[in-house]
Amino acid sequence: MSAKVKNNLVPVISKSEFDDEATAFLNRFCPEALAEPMAVPIADIAKNKMGLTIREERLTEDFSIFGQMCFTSGLAEIYDRDKEEYREIHVKRGTMIIDPDTFLQRNLGCMNNTIAHESVHWFKHRNYHILQSVLDGRQSVAFRCPTNHVSEELVNTWKDEDWMEWQANGIAPRILMPKQTVGLVFGRLVIESEGNPFIAAGLMPPTRWVIEQLADFYKVSKQSAEIRLRELGHLPL
Repeated sequence: MSAKVKNNLVPVISKSEFDDEATAFLNRFCPEALAEPMAVPIADIAKNKMGLTIREERLTEDFSIFGQMCFTSGLAEIYDRDKEEYREIHVKRGTMIIDPDTFLQRNLGCMNNTIAHESVHWFKHRNYHILQSVLDGRQSVAFRCPTNHVSEELVNTWKDEDWMEWQANGIAPRILMPKQTVGLVFGRLVIESEGNPFIAAGLMPPTRWVIEQLADFYKVSKQSAEIRLRELGHLPL
């Protein structure tokens, strides 16, 4: 896949190319996830295949930021809950800071998606940020990823950071649930659901059971699993 970038080094990626980008990522760092259904070991990929450091620190007082990717060495701001104040810590290039409440207040799926999200920033966007550090003369450059997604309704007003955040939002769940294997897992779960006693007794809708089982298999959130199944046409839109 040929790389397309703007003059400022922001990659040009359409939504229709998100699956291709996820495939390219997995081909490089975890090709076995494309051949056989599995929960993508995203934390292991980030640490041992990409050489990144994962550090858990509270980033904001109000939990408005899930994660941050540090593209150069220097200082990064965190929130110290014990002292109830913001302070700076020294970080090395390639440090991924994850708010621990991403797991504690949400779930493992949210944590995995955040790690995948930050990994996409490193994989696709580090050249842009390194260029910015040179142009601005800043000692460190970091990209903070908010809990709220950028709105596609405001696309005409997007800045560089909005485009990169949109790309990471779209590619991350496709890395965790590759299109090459989701259909296989879905088909297997549909068959299993036919003999499930809870479903047969009317205690749980089959679609809900399949979504929950798929989320558990890939270690993602139920919401993310449902969206992915709809995107791939396995559930009605």
